[in-house]
Amino acid sequence: MSLLRVAHLSDPHFGTTRIDVVNGLLNILKEIQPDLILLTGDITQRARANQFHAAKDFIDQLGPAAVIAVPGNHDIPLVNIYARIFHPYKGYKNIFKQKLEQNIVLKDLCITCLNSTSPWRHIQGDFQNSYLEKQFQKNYSQCKVRIVAFHHPMDCAKHVDDKNLLKGRNNAIALFDRHNVDMIVSGHIHDPYVSLSEARYPHIQRKMILSVAGTCLSSRTRAGAPNSFNMIKINTDLIPSITLTRFDMDLAFQFNPKEIHRFSRDSTLSWNCDSSFERGRI
Repeated sequence: MSLLRVAHLSDPHFGTTRIDVVNGLLNILKEIQPDLILLTGDITQRARANQFHAAKDFIDQLGPAAVIAVPGNHDIPLVNIYARIFHPYKGYKNIFKQKLEQNIVLKDLCITCLNSTSPWRHIQGDFQNSYLEKQFQKNYSQCKVRIVAFHHPMDCAKHVDDKNLLKGRNNAIALFDRHNVDMIVSGHIHDPYVSLSEARYPHIQRKMILSVAGTCLSSRTRAGAPNSFNMIKINTDLIPSITLTRFDMDLAFQFNPKEIHRFSRDSTLSWNCDSSFERGRI
């Protein structure tokens, strides 16, 4: 069995964190020992140097797992207009030393990391068709499972968040379908949600998994959505399967499994949910 474990963290907003929550997340990640840690944006609260350095200190404590990140809208300077226009991603690049877009291949898994932010927009994310076509020029057909990661979500649980969904998402989902993307992971709204694409995008026949992570560290949580992160287990055997477990923080600042979704892929490359909302340890 070829099994990969990806910890999906989002929206830590360094500058709004509590040490008890930070320690709780570090403890559970050291226990789980994922193969890869994927961080989907809003790493800082205001893109300040001290906030990026706090993020770097946290990442340095995560152990041997590689950390792959994409920026969020909060990782672009807000008040400093000069910095926002002329070097909006300077702080991000100084810490992560990574390209804004990249393809990560880990055994039979490919993760395509995209930048849905822009210095010309404050909150909303967007993709232009030309940008997406360029990012998907390289063929990764040798990978059995493909995940796409960016900050702004493709789906949400509450109508109030519809305005926060990615602009240009209908064109984006069509392109992801053409390139046989299996799963799309994001953050931004601090309200975790897992769905299949058929509900919001019925014009796309092949079902993809849409996963939105909550905020892993920030005090800026929403009602009913404590600090959380997702653990994604990817089985790339002959019949690929994905198990997604959401870990929520409790009152003792410990992260425990709260919700589990199990998916399998059929012969048409469409994903189906085999079970959902189970409680218990994994």
